[in-house]
Amino acid sequence: MADGYGNQVGYWRVHVAAWVTSHTDTTDTIHVEARWQSVAAGWDYSGWVSAWVWINGRQVNYTGNSGHKYINNSEVVVLSGDLTVAKVDNARNITCKAQINWNGFHPGSSSASCGVSVGGINYKKPNPPKNVKLTRVDDTKIKTTWQANYDNGALKPWKQIILAKREGRDGGNWGTWSDQGGGKGTVLNWDATNYSWTGLRSNARYQFSAYARNQAGDSSHVDSQVIYTTPAAPKSVTAVKTGDRTVQITADVSNTYASWVSLWRRVNGGDWEAVQKDGAHYRLAPSNGKCVFTDSDAPGGTLEYECFVRRVIYGDGSGMSTPLDDTLCSTAKVSNSVTTITPPLAPAVSCDQGAVAPTNTALVLRWTPNHPDGTAQTSAEVEVTGQSGDTTTTTITGDSTQWTRTASLQTVGTVKFRVRTKGLDPDWGAWSSYVEVRVADPPSVVVSSPVSPVTAMPFTIAWSVADVTGVSMQTVEILRGNSVAYSVSPGTDVRELQITSADFLPSNGDQLQIRVSVRGGSTLTATASVLVDVEYTPPDYPQVNIQFNDDCAAVVNVVFGTGDGVPETKYATVYRVNPDGSEKLIADNLMDGQQCIDVLPPLNTEFAYRVTSHAESGSTQDKIVSTVCESGFAVLNYGADAGSSLLLGYDLSVDHRVSHSTSEFWFASGDSSLPVSYSTSQLNREINADSVFEWDGDLYLRLLNFADEWSYAWYREPSGRTFRVKLDMDVSVDTTERKDIHCALSMIELAWEDPIR
Repeated sequence: MADGYGNQVGYWRVHVAAWVTSHTDTTDTIHVEARWQSVAAGWDYSGWVSAWVWINGRQVNYTGNSGHKYINNSEVVVLSGDLTVAKVDNARNITCKAQINWNGFHPGSSSASCGVSVGGINYKKPNPPKNVKLTRVDDTKIKTTWQANYDNGALKPWKQIILAKREGRDGGNWGTWSDQGGGKGTVLNWDATNYSWTGLRSNARYQFSAYARNQAGDSSHVDSQVIYTTPAAPKSVTAVKTGDRTVQITADVSNTYASWVSLWRRVNGGDWEAVQKDGAHYRLAPSNGKCVFTDSDAPGGTLEYECFVRRVIYGDGSGMSTPLDDTLCSTAKVSNSVTTITPPLAPAVSCDQGAVAPTNTALVLRWTPNHPDGTAQTSAEVEVTGQSGDTTTTTITGDSTQWTRTASLQTVGTVKFRVRTKGLDPDWGAWSSYVEVRVADPPSVVVSSPVSPVTAMPFTIAWSVADVTGVSMQTVEILRGNSVAYSVSPGTDVRELQITSADFLPSNGDQLQIRVSVRGGSTLTATASVLVDVEYTPPDYPQVNIQFNDDCAAVVNVVFGTGDGVPETKYATVYRVNPDGSEKLIADNLMDGQQCIDVLPPLNTEFAYRVTSHAESGSTQDKIVSTVCESGFAVLNYGADAGSSLLLGYDLSVDHRVSHSTSEFWFASGDSSLPVSYSTSQLNREINADSVFEWDGDLYLRLLNFADEWSYAWYREPSGRTFRVKLDMDVSVDTTERKDIHCALSMIELAWEDPIR
């Protein structure tokens, strides 16, 4: 019972009392009383009284003006009331209130309230989800669906749906459920009907659980069957030969969850074929993490096995009869190779001499055994069919793989060979393909030309060939030292070649080997060679005529010599030999009777021209002619080819100003107060020349045009020196009296550049 006491009025107050009189799963009935209570002893009261009572904010009774009351020193129930209230999810307090009004001795009003505790709705544990279904989407995702199964009328509502999973990986044991050990699982709203599990992995197994939850607790759990993802390949696959034709295969599948293992086999690296039983794939069930199979009728040869792990997607049984479409398959794991005993295959056979051999040459036959079971050759048979068609067989005991035939090789014709071998298997292996060798006479080759020594170019190579089968190819080579310097393959009917300097030009003193190789129609080859020395005769001396023109340029005319017994001159070269001994090429490839012009010969000093005659062989003959280009004037040559010139006038005066570039340094140490000088090897030359010309109107205009047009020139002094210069000109004349023309030249020496020829 709950009680509450109101405010005191004089010597009295209201007392409210309330309690639950009855209840159901969803309701509570509450009774409340308003009591007039005296608080002073020895007093009796008389007066008019009225009262009110409330439950949960609702007035449940009222007396109105109840008339006159006589109350002594005690407590009197003035008014009571009852109310049935609905329960809610959780327990709570219901507020009850009473009020009394008194119109007697110590009149007034007093009110009070109290709280009555009532329980929550008496829910029942929920029903579990129904028609729970799980579907594997792929190795990373599984989809879950279910139907609602709540019953609110039976006080079995759903507040939440709880999903849980447990996982096993890599062939290991189950882990804990995700809603155990402190885990809450996956919590969904009560009205959810599907969920997708993501983030899963391959080579694993999963089990899922679904249940409902409300205020009363959890429903029973709906656990799924086990669902598998794609298995891993076996940890290892081992093949062991247990007999001549028996192989035991062991697949370690402890790293995965195998329903069964399927086997494939290949022989000698060929195609994979399924190991079958009764026309279907053989399914090998695991035991203690391993699958063991004995291939009791293995074929002969080198064998390999590959294993695939199969896993039924749903359920925890082996599923040996499950269709392949309802299973997952791992990648393959290939075993080591083993070899069973089997007859040899055909060997590979060759002849050292090739497809054609010369007569009277021993034929060496070789072969490579082909034993797929890896056993060594124990014997071999060589079958020979000779030129006349007769066939003989020779047996070779042991592992030798070579045999030599020497009989009847002087006879032209075709010889055929084939070979077979034997290993540990009692049967002979297959015969090889035939190897055919044609026995024939090689060509006969003789080199008749050139005869040592070679004295001139061109020279002729001549040879002769004898071969009844004809000539299929020829090669002519010239070797200098051990290297081929020239090679050509002429037509099959050619027996003579002329070698010109354009083909090959040997040096004087060389020793050459002339080599001719011929391949006959039989494909046999023969080679002949001769050694010749090179001793060239030089050409005749040239005739040289030198003249100087008005521009102080040298005109050199060359006529070839025609002496008896000497090679013809093909061309000539002309060099100027300067006074300091250096040479300058003036003309190259000069023909007979041609001339060349040297536009910059030195003035007034002796120099020479070296004219060289060249024969086709490369031998040469020199002629040196000395000369002097006399001039009383200095000369300016200009134009890109220096082909234009200007002879300076009389009364020539020349001033050379030469300075050397240096750097001076003062050093802090040392006794001297003077600088130390270092040359930079740079030279600066200024040349000032002044000349006078007699009056000539055309010359005056030419000088002006020269000054306008040309910045660079070659300056030749009467001293014999020549400079490349940058040029400034000052031309003056008294045009009234038409007296002498004065020309002042200011020149700076530049780096030398040759004229363009």
